Amino acid sequence: MSFRYGRRLIGRAILSSYLHRGCELSHNLNLGNYLQSTYYAGSFPFQNNSGDSKPQQEVPEKKWSLEYAGGVLEKIRSKDKTFYSVSIKDVIQRIQRLEAAQLSGEQIEWLMEESPYFLQGKNTEPIVNMLQDHGLGGRSICVILLSYGRVTDEDPSVLSDLLMFLRKIYKTDRKFNKAITACPGILSVTPAKITAKINELQELFKSNDVLELTVQSPDILFEDLDTIQEKFDYVYHTMGISQRQMMYSDMFNYPLLHIQTRHAFLDRAGFYKKIKKHKGEINTNPLLQDILGLSDKSFARKYGNMSELDYKTFSQYFALELENMAK
Repeated sequence: MSFRYGRRLIGRAILSSYLHRGCELSHNLNLGNYLQSTYYAGSFPFQNNSGDSKPQQEVPEKKWSLEYAGGVLEKIRSKDKTFYSVSIKDVIQRIQRLEAAQLSGEQIEWLMEESPYFLQGKNTEPIVNMLQDHGLGGRSICVILLSYGRVTDEDPSVLSDLLMFLRKIYKTDRKFNKAITACPGILSVTPAKITAKINELQELFKSNDVLELTVQSPDILFEDLDTIQEKFDYVYHTMGISQRQMMYSDMFNYPLLHIQTRHAFLDRAGFYKKIKKHKGEINTNPLLQDILGLSDKSFARKYGNMSELDYKTFSQYFALELENMAK
């Protein structure tokens, strides 16, 4: 019997008490989904793999007709009456502006379906122009409008100052673009608040590492220091993971419960142990990013050859376990 296969058997034995009661739990409890999904800039469809400079699909000009715009607007208004303030002419003008910004027809249609708020923006055209001027291409603009469509209501002069500030602190185009597209909500934060958060983070990480951290885990800019500290303490003290490895993961984009659950699953299945460096132990643990970033299905299959249902059942009972411990 191989060592890996043996660990799988041990893992199943350890988790069997949880899995045995899975059906009963699913019938009697509705615990909700503890794992918040984080928007990832590359996860949406209609992605142009060759870059931003070229639309993925040519759309005939006649598609953006009065008839088309009227049909779109009627559908949107049936869900949200505030769109009665938007005219058919507004819709066509804003669609044409997005097309000029190199968004594909599919991306534009998807935006109107999923996040049509840019149509209401009083500053849509100057904001899109500004984003382009700062080197953000069609795909990036699509991501921004999808996650933060209200950006089109921002004061252009205020947004311009913020973009200049972000470009100054992130220095490279890569970091600048990634910081914005990974978390478009950053465009709603003032430079003063961003500076204050960076100063807070320097209490936990080296000054030179903090900006890279905000690129990898942009949600950290919106989290209170107590929550950040709690996640840091768990990963650093309980899991024994270095600050360096934290920095190159996106751990702060996940709830603490997700981190605890993944760690507990690995620990009880025999795939994780805290390394005692002073004893010269070799670290064979999975990387933090692999622990947190895999889907439930991939995670359960990779660590224990279990099913997604096995992992979800474990997660539900582990949440109850933590709840009981807190009483």
